[in-house]
Amino acid sequence: MRKLILVPMIHMGADHGKATGEISLVKNRLLSKKRIEHHEKTISLFWDNIRNYFQGRDVKNMKIFQDGLAAEGEIGKKIVKELALKGSKNFMVVSDLIDRGAIAMKTEDIELILQEQSLFLDLLQSKGFFQTLVNYLKYRIYKDRLLKKRDIHMAGRINGNLKKGETAALFIGAAHNVIRYLDKDIHIFPLKDLKMVNDYFKALNGKQNDRKFQYLSDRLISEINGESKP
Repeated sequence: MRKLILVPMIHMGADHGKATGEISLVKNRLLSKKRIEHHEKTISLFWDNIRNYFQGRDVKNMKIFQDGLAAEGEIGKKIVKELALKGSKNFMVVSDLIDRGAIAMKTEDIELILQEQSLFLDLLQSKGFFQTLVNYLKYRIYKDRLLKKRDIHMAGRINGNLKKGETAALFIGAAHNVIRYLDKDIHIFPLKDLKMVNDYFKALNGKQNDRKFQYLSDRLISEINGESKP
């Protein structure tokens, strides 16, 4: 049997590397202060809970597949450590796993990541209505295509590197659907309710009012704390 522990992720600013500054400016402009503060509290609890889960388990030689990680070996370790030091709770957890004997695996195709990042930065840095409209349409057209290509590539990396009898962990953003492309003999063990995390992610970045967002956030916190859900 091949086992894959699935960690559906909620990203923090420090997870986005070079784009962190631009993303923070846009987030602060589009989201209310109350929503941002509640989001920061929610994701902090989320990652503390994930860390606690892994602390009680033997992770020696466990393969770690990480959304956004396009290197392995010493370079992969260096990237993980640098992002952990910058405050990414996601990478703090992965860094701790590596320190305890887990193996960081090359998960992504760097060319696909750079293409997606370029589209996003072009949109963020647009000036004027026409340029913003053109870049927005480009982003909308190509974003889903690139996301699918990334999912297929990540699934291929897992399919080819997860051997019989092994257990791996996949840390993956809520917008992805890597599971769809995994081999059928890989048994998936999600640590959190995938739909709940995805609903929260959509509410955070969507047009829902703060009351609706608060409700979904409270549901997610209840799930994180192991409490009954409404």
